[in-house]
Amino acid sequence: MLLDQPANVSLEDLEKIVRPLRAAERVAIMSGAGLSAESGIPTFRDTGNGLWADVDPMAVASIDGFYRDPAKVWAWHNDLRSRLAGATPNAGHRCIAELEALLAPAEVLVITQNIDGFHQEAGSHSVLELHGTVKRIRCHRQCGFAAPWEDVIPERCPSCGALVRPDIVWFGEALDSETLERAADAALAADVFFVIGTSGVVQPAAGLAVLAKDAGALVVEVNPGETNLTEFADYSARTSASEFLVALCRALRSAC
Repeated sequence: MLLDQPANVSLEDLEKIVRPLRAAERVAIMSGAGLSAESGIPTFRDTGNGLWADVDPMAVASIDGFYRDPAKVWAWHNDLRSRLAGATPNAGHRCIAELEALLAPAEVLVITQNIDGFHQEAGSHSVLELHGTVKRIRCHRQCGFAAPWEDVIPERCPSCGALVRPDIVWFGEALDSETLERAADAALAADVFFVIGTSGVVQPAAGLAVLAKDAGALVVEVNPGETNLTEFADYSARTSASEFLVALCRALRSAC
């Protein structure tokens, strides 16, 4: 079922989502680049101003690129951090954080493909970062060393001497197995599963919504256009993430 723009959504339409949300014990929210785009952050594949628009991603965001030229990879990631520095969480991030209180005592878990850390900044407490974060560095050998990304970055791991790198999943690398397992468990256990601002192209993240659907969850997609996951959604809201989430939180507050 398609939902119109929130300004035109009837209370009856939203109630079809609010009712199962109020009864849910576990809610999972998967977010993608479309959510952070509302904070002014280009998506990686946007035409013109996308983060890949003027660079070969295999040269600056792949494990092979890091082996070939770590200095070039660091330079691009430092530029990425500077582009994120002036951005802040938007109303969509804040509404997702508010859902923790509005739906209590239900468990609300965020599964994000984004690397900007905005969910935590907005106040969400349970966040799984599938693709890592630009806020942190770690040992490339994964000896256990990790630290906030500060202005001064050690070239070598202080624990084992391996190269230090951004804590981001690059092309040619698998997702962290523990994080992916926790995300899959959350999808299987969810009563309601939101897919917000993601095209459903990148795997294995896109498969989580299908996993949730097969396990019996109500799947709600929020995206201005159709995606690879539309066929699996029980409801699709053709609008921006923040518009829908603001309307949803307003409806939940009135239902309290």
